[in-house]
Amino acid sequence: MLDERTIGFADFRGNIQYLSVGNLQANHRISLILMDYANRQRLKIWGTVRIAHADTEPDLLAQLEVPTYRARVERGIIIHIEALDWNCPQHITPRYSQAQVEAMIAPLLAEIERLQTINNKSQEEETP
Repeated sequence: MLDERTIGFADFRGNIQYLSVGNLQANHRISLILMDYANRQRLKIWGTVRIAHADTEPDLLAQLEVPTYRARVERGIIIHIEALDWNCPQHITPRYSQAQVEAMIAPLLAEIERLQTINNKSQEEETP
C-alpha cells in the first residue's frame, strides 16, 4: 500500500515479463482478482497502472523492495485503484496448504492408530 488508493509491487530483473510490461504500456487499465481460497473470499480490483523506473523514481522503488529478497528492483508497477468489489463466495472451492491439511487430519490419524492398536490386541488375545 502506497496510500489509500494506490498499491504497487516490484518487478525484478529476470522475471522475463516483457509481454506483460508491454501490454501495460499499451493499455493502462488493469484488473486484479485476489483469491483467499481457505476463507472463500475474492477481491476484484480495477484501476489504472503506470510503470515506475529506477532512474526516474528511485525513492518509490525503494518502498517496493522486499528486505528479505536480494534481487534488484528493475521497475515498479504502480496501480491507482478506481474500484473494488468483494465477490460472492458461492463458487469458490476452499483450498488448503499441505500443512493445513496435515493439521486437520492429525486427529483422524491418531484415532486410526488407536483403533489399530485395539484391533491388534484383540487379535492377539484370540490367537491360541
